[in-house]
Amino acid sequence: MGFDDVPTVADWFWNFRDIAAFDRNLPVPVNLEAVRESWRSALEYADPPRALWYVAEDGAGTALGIGGLQAINYVHGDAVLPLFIAEPARGKGLALAISVVLADLAFDTLRLNRLTTFYRDDNDATKRIVERMGFAQEGRLRQAWYGDGVHHDLIQVGMLHNEWLDGRAALKAELETSSKTPGVLSINLERTPPKRQ
Repeated sequence: MGFDDVPTVADWFWNFRDIAAFDRNLPVPVNLEAVRESWRSALEYADPPRALWYVAEDGAGTALGIGGLQAINYVHGDAVLPLFIAEPARGKGLALAISVVLADLAFDTLRLNRLTTFYRDDNDATKRIVERMGFAQEGRLRQAWYGDGVHHDLIQVGMLHNEWLDGRAALKAELETSSKTPGVLSINLERTPPKRQ
């Protein structure tokens, strides 16, 4: 992901319900410049990188979602795994496929030991994804996420490297089979160099 992707992200984030479910730090929809500024530290070069973000695109190059590793800590061996799928691409397996690729990146390439993610307790889609991935619930912050006029619980989940190794092969086989089903995005889980970062 690069700064040239920020306008697309800003368009997605203009939907208040979406941003309220994805990012608890942005209380209201924000304009392009505010989104660009909020992503600056994640997209600027750092050695070693503190964040790695990627754009998922269809065959025509249309952005369908973003996912990444942020708050990467090489000393302790952990990172946070957030992702966002554009509304037209939801429900087709893309979020799970991005999560699989990012878990491989975190554990195999970066040699991290754990991944963490957070979600709002009413976000059933994310709950299903983290459960299929093998994340374990590690905490609940009561009424810590405000959205839709309600204070929701924030759920923290984590997964260790050895837990990922235990379930990875079966999950990848399932995804490769389901991607051949009509209405499900065709997903390539092979490791190929990213087109851009």
